[in-house]
Amino acid sequence: MRIVLKVTSRNEYCDGGCEYALVDLTPDLATLALGRIAALREQKILDPNVDEVYYWAYFVASYFSPYATLASKDKEDEGVSILLAGLHHELQVQGQDLVCVSDCFQVQPCQVAAVECEKMVVREASIAFTAILKHASFYVQTVEVPITMLEAALAISASTAPA
Repeated sequence: MRIVLKVTSRNEYCDGGCEYALVDLTPDLATLALGRIAALREQKILDPNVDEVYYWAYFVASYFSPYATLASKDKEDEGVSILLAGLHHELQVQGQDLVCVSDCFQVQPCQVAAVECEKMVVREASIAFTAILKHASFYVQTVEVPITMLEAALAISASTAPA
């Protein structure tokens, strides 16, 4: 399952070309995230002040902006640009911060923002991803992926597995 997540910046004046994040929500990632959520819940029993836990992680396929200029004007790139613009419109107009996309959805390299220090943020009922833009001093963070979506990713993989 591929998902696109809305990204916000901790710098109110600049998003650094990071408006969305593309994540391949694989069964392995869903299992890992659910395990980490379970570990956080156990930790909260011992210490109720634990709020969230950060793990070094590189699960985001790309942080990107649909507004970045495409390098070439060939028809395939134009189609991708239209698709990304449509995605942006759908996210903003309908108020959705998280959208499932097809497995063939791709982001053009010229639309990808360079990031470093990527982390998975684990909360009691969700995960999110955060990173620092390269050559910048501020973080960007995705919206949360709820536990129900993580469980759905496992259910989809189980239903499509050969018998």
